[in-house]
Amino acid sequence: MNDFSATARLAWAVANRRMESPLVNDYKKPFIIRRLFETFLGGLRLFASEDTPAYVYILQIILFSVIPLVTVLFVLLEHNDMITLFIAVIINAVVAGLYSLAIQTLALVLRTQKSKKGQIEQVNLASDEDVVEFDSPLGPKTWTFLIREKKLKGGIFIYSLLVGLVGAGVVHYVRPASTYHFNVPWEASLCFTILGLLTVSVGVWPLIGGSPPEPATFHPLSWDLPGLSRPAHMLTCVLIHLISRMYPEMHWLLLLDGLCHVLFALCSLLWLLGILPPIDAYILWILEQWLVVALGGSPMSSSLRLVGQVFWGTLTLFMSAALPHFVVLMVFAAARGFVLSVDIAWMISSLLSPTVKLLTGLSGKYEETHPVSGKRSLRRTTCRRELALFVPMLISVAGMSLGSQLPHYNWYNEVINKTRESNVSQSELPLKPALFQVPAQNTVGGGLLVITTTMLLINEIQKVYFLGIIRNPLFKYHKALQHSNILYIYSQLLHIGCPLVSLILIHQVVSAEVHLQMGAPRYSFTHFILTLPLVRIFRQIWQFPQASFLQLSLYYIIELIRRQSDISMGTWDTLPPATRIFILSIGHLWGTRMINRLTTVILFMITPFTEKKQQHSISFLLLGFNIGISPLLLGLVILSAVISAPLLPVFTLPIFLLGFPRPLRFWSYPVGRSSNSCDDSVYYEQLTPHVVFALHNLLQCGSLGITEPGEHFLLRWEDRFIWVQILECGFTYQYYNVKGLELQETSCHTAEASRVDANFSRAFDGDDVVNKGIISSLFNPHAFHTLTPLSNFSVMGYSDTRNVLTGVIDSPDTLILVKEYFHKALLYVVMNYIVNRSDKVADADTAEESKRPTKSALKNGSQEHLRKLPKVTRRTEYHFEEGFPDTTVELDNNGKERQPPFGRRISISQQSQSQSGRGSRIAWVDDPLAPELIPIVPTGDSSPPSPKWDNEGDPFDISEEETTNIRKRNEKTLPPLQSRAMGSPSSSEDFRGNNRQVNFIPGLMYDSSSEEDEKTNIKIKAIHHRTSAKVNLRMIAQPEVRSPIYESPISTALAPLPNWIVELPFDEEVIDEVQDTFPHAWFKFLLNTFGHSYVDMLDQSSTPSSKTSSSSSSSSKSSEQSSGRVGGEKETYIQRMQYDETLEESYRLLIGTCHLIVLGTDIHAPSPSQVYKTFIGELSWSMALEWLINKQILYELVLHAYRVGVKLALDHILIGGMTGWAELLTIMEDYTHNWYLGPDSRVEVHTHPASRLSSDSPKGKAVHFLETRWPKSWMEAVRMETSNLFSLGYNAVKGVYTSHLLTLGEAEIAVGRLGSETVRGLWASLVAELLYLTNDDDERYSIQAQPGLLRNLTIQAADPPLGYPIFSSPPLRLAVAWLNATFEQVYSSEQEKGRH
Repeated sequence: MNDFSATARLAWAVANRRMESPLVNDYKKPFIIRRLFETFLGGLRLFASEDTPAYVYILQIILFSVIPLVTVLFVLLEHNDMITLFIAVIINAVVAGLYSLAIQTLALVLRTQKSKKGQIEQVNLASDEDVVEFDSPLGPKTWTFLIREKKLKGGIFIYSLLVGLVGAGVVHYVRPASTYHFNVPWEASLCFTILGLLTVSVGVWPLIGGSPPEPATFHPLSWDLPGLSRPAHMLTCVLIHLISRMYPEMHWLLLLDGLCHVLFALCSLLWLLGILPPIDAYILWILEQWLVVALGGSPMSSSLRLVGQVFWGTLTLFMSAALPHFVVLMVFAAARGFVLSVDIAWMISSLLSPTVKLLTGLSGKYEETHPVSGKRSLRRTTCRRELALFVPMLISVAGMSLGSQLPHYNWYNEVINKTRESNVSQSELPLKPALFQVPAQNTVGGGLLVITTTMLLINEIQKVYFLGIIRNPLFKYHKALQHSNILYIYSQLLHIGCPLVSLILIHQVVSAEVHLQMGAPRYSFTHFILTLPLVRIFRQIWQFPQASFLQLSLYYIIELIRRQSDISMGTWDTLPPATRIFILSIGHLWGTRMINRLTTVILFMITPFTEKKQQHSISFLLLGFNIGISPLLLGLVILSAVISAPLLPVFTLPIFLLGFPRPLRFWSYPVGRSSNSCDDSVYYEQLTPHVVFALHNLLQCGSLGITEPGEHFLLRWEDRFIWVQILECGFTYQYYNVKGLELQETSCHTAEASRVDANFSRAFDGDDVVNKGIISSLFNPHAFHTLTPLSNFSVMGYSDTRNVLTGVIDSPDTLILVKEYFHKALLYVVMNYIVNRSDKVADADTAEESKRPTKSALKNGSQEHLRKLPKVTRRTEYHFEEGFPDTTVELDNNGKERQPPFGRRISISQQSQSQSGRGSRIAWVDDPLAPELIPIVPTGDSSPPSPKWDNEGDPFDISEEETTNIRKRNEKTLPPLQSRAMGSPSSSEDFRGNNRQVNFIPGLMYDSSSEEDEKTNIKIKAIHHRTSAKVNLRMIAQPEVRSPIYESPISTALAPLPNWIVELPFDEEVIDEVQDTFPHAWFKFLLNTFGHSYVDMLDQSSTPSSKTSSSSSSSSKSSEQSSGRVGGEKETYIQRMQYDETLEESYRLLIGTCHLIVLGTDIHAPSPSQVYKTFIGELSWSMALEWLINKQILYELVLHAYRVGVKLALDHILIGGMTGWAELLTIMEDYTHNWYLGPDSRVEVHTHPASRLSSDSPKGKAVHFLETRWPKSWMEAVRMETSNLFSLGYNAVKGVYTSHLLTLGEAEIAVGRLGSETVRGLWASLVAELLYLTNDDDERYSIQAQPGLLRNLTIQAADPPLGYPIFSSPPLRLAVAWLNATFEQVYSSEQEKGRH
């Protein structure tokens, strides 16, 4: 926290400057006034422009007044008994519908005529209302302005039917007689009728003339759907009135009907203020309130899940009400509550077949359920674990319910029959069973109270402040408690134990007073109303276990007091126990909402006085105004809590209106649909899995208190803000949404960030608190702040460090070191790639070859490992591109095979073969997975024989007998050696011999796996090439490729790829000039290191067949004889490789060529600009660079080596030099495996043609191997959680070079709870201000920093396009800790299976 002290001081200086920002700019005020009038009048544009003709206004008023006047006529006729109500309703509906159809048809005809003339223009009401041109009263342009075109085909008929339906309903509703049953004076009835007619006028016109701009905007709707909002509100009031008249005995329906009459009369004002929701938010809000209030469910993370939950919940509710017996009802309701509280939709979509994609959208992405590449699905693993818990729990719930209900079946029948026959007192009922009597209830209820008290205490002890006010002295032990298993065991027992104890208590209290529950006639509306609370409480104990536990404890205390004091509570005593618990549950829900809203109101009122910057000129006036209307303000808070609507602070001032009701997740678009992604988004992407998992564990342990959907948490670490919202809760699972806010860039952001840092610092830094005085040490100094610190935790995250390299990178010593370390790094990188590539590629080769047994393998299984030995290549000509063979042959004009320009055919006589046998033939290893053919080269003490050059001889004229004689002759003189191609891992058994001894014969290599291959003739081509270094670099010539002849098979394994060192882009003289910079001692050290590493790798990678298939006695005997010579032979091979001058010359050529391409021919050190540009991949262009780029693998290796060299040079200057080659090797290994070195900006990755190959092809596998070693970009490295990342940068403004270092380590993240209603209120104000008033000024008052409310941060966290978070996740689902399948758990289980 203290790292930001400098930033905090600067931000505080900005925050302390008092700034009077305008609420609305002057140029916006006329537009806003016109828009307000248009909204109030339902779409009438009476202030279109100054030059609008008078007939336009007259026509608007006439067309607007027809339906209200007709409605008044029929209301008067019905009121005076001149016609019946039925006739008035029917005639008014027909007239209104026909009038709407006629007017819209006339406008359509006129617009069609205008379109034929090619003059039609779509009027933009938002921007073009002042420049509308009118032609005549019946002109097409005039009627285009009066009646807007319907976008939906057939919309005219649909909207006309709706106009008729509304006309029928309002005649019945607005007549004075509809209010008589309220016993109100006639003046009130008359006022209702007049205001109701105004509501009809402005509510029906949007269906005819087009919808007006509405302050209540939830989602941009198409197909003229916004025009349905006002009719939907009116028809809802009419529907409730009709239902209340059908069931007059329901007093709560009568009360609801009276409230709807008041709302209907005030609809025009409510629409103007944006209090009534639009049609889309209205439907979703009704569904959510039905699910939460009536069915006991949770708000959903998506609209589709909401519809599914409402459907199944309502269907099972009706099924419960229709059940024939109380026992069946109780068992079914208990099982239903448990099943619906589990995420069934997620389980179904997780277990679907990969071919079924329709239902997977219910919860999550298809790829999460069915991952590719054979990887295990974490989602499916978690689902199986949840099913393993779900089935036993369901059996337990059903068993407990049956066990508590079924034995008392006869008692239930007797009680219910007596209750329905006559009204009997409770004393006349049969004696209750022991399970339902008071002592048994006291036992369970007492245990419930003890568990509840313990739960609340443990929850508060884990917070840094008790109740957010008093400092917790025990919080310093919280870290030790987190790392122990105590909280884990406690949370799991609490999560499962609470619902089971609650289930027992509900069965007891409901069954004890069954006569109240089942007193209503079956299949009646009253019976349905009594069943609803019963099924709700059975579900709530699983959906919200801790909150339900608290509510049941409160119910038990009330019942205990009532029984002990014999106090009569009137209506409360007549209600069934399920209804009483239902009322307490709703009261707890609404009470919590009301407290949150009251806190928000107080916070908005006192913030202008606690923050100097917020002291507006009207602050005292607004404070007095709110105190004066405090009763109305309290009523507004209660209404807002009941209907779950946000309080809307106008321009974020303490002037409150009621925002329109909407779903709790607030935004209309799918969660995580979009964000303002940038380079910094990847840091939040990497942190999100760790943060959510740690936060979820804290929530399960109670460290965050009793949470519910809609809670918001703010997490802080270094310069990063993580915004977490709980979307949905249920048994064993929660859904989260994680957003990442921009890193500190603006002054407003910095000002609020400094306040957040101060709050967290004073909460968690003990030493800092002691110095602040006794108040800070005992109480929360920021108690009246929207952010309440709760706890902290550690996760893996990147620590960001940026430095200026002035005086370092431009130092001559640094530039010289860059050049030296580049050579050393390139040698290491190339050798490391060669060795590791051999191991990786050969593994795949071995796996494929093991699936295709050959004839020889079937004959002699003990010789399976011999098939790994290099094979003699058949007569096949190869072309090479980036080291990969191509079987095409270049032909001349006569159709004959064209001879290579740099070599001729070689014919070796039988006499020369028999005399020496060395250097006469070269066997090429055809490795289908390797990107080149590797020569297995003969060795010996004498020089190879001089070949006989002959253009006429056929090199394939070698008989089987001649070949056998050569082998026998050399078996007597040469030591056994098994040489392997690079990419073909071997084992220690390969050095010990086998049942068939295989010798490394100079000039010939046998294919031991097939006798037929031994008879194959060999095509030989060779050429002598002398280098400038006086080393005999012998080459093998083939079409378009030359390959050196090495002195050892290990030299072959460690040698550069042939196409890297042939056809070089420079002359030998040019390369000679940079040979002095070749690090000869480092080269020898690497040869020794990698040589031993390669031999050890071969020794460890033995195949199963070579271990288990040996059956003959001769094979085992020869194996024992050769095992003692293995160690000495290894050292012999390594020594041969170290003294191989051809190998050294190959690397000299490669390093020299890369030096010339990267550093140029200049002998001086590179410039800082050249170092920077080369580091980020911008090499100076040349023809030689094209040669390097065409070799993708070598290009990437060179670029990586240069970056390693730059980092080593900087470390050498800043830290100190290396103490020896071993330390340098260790550092290079660390940079290669644990570091990403490259540019830190988002760069386009250019795909080399080779990288687009199939990963199954030999070339594709080699490229894929390199791609999996190093990330392609900085962002990919962060996603892969590379341990360290380093980059160079250049600040063009300041003209300085910078470094950027990321280090992966434990991140101490602070967690605080935000005022959820404060967040929703600021978001509601943002929506109204931007979407309706279009007040998008960047300097407006409502977007300025307000540290007490975190207003700027809250606006950033809004969904785009209103907010601008740089990262937003889709709904993230987590189960309880022991059910979640993490990557580590799945990986460890797979490893365990592999070992077994």
